[in-house]
Amino acid sequence: MLSTRTDAFRKLDVDGNNLLTFEEWGVATVQRFENADSNRDNELTPTEFAATRPKPVRKPACRC
Repeated sequence: MLSTRTDAFRKLDVDGNNLLTFEEWGVATVQRFENADSNRDNELTPTEFAATRPKPVRKPACRC
């Protein structure tokens, strides 16, 4: 359950020191905002904001 969170943390921890600095977090946040702001007006519309939502993870079907 935590493996996806651990993978996400490791992607943010660019210097690999197992600590997340404000700068590391900030760069990722700015990049995410810039990717969502499709019209480059520095404001997110509700539609642009919805694009920042994490993609749902499909769970395997139960084999009960």
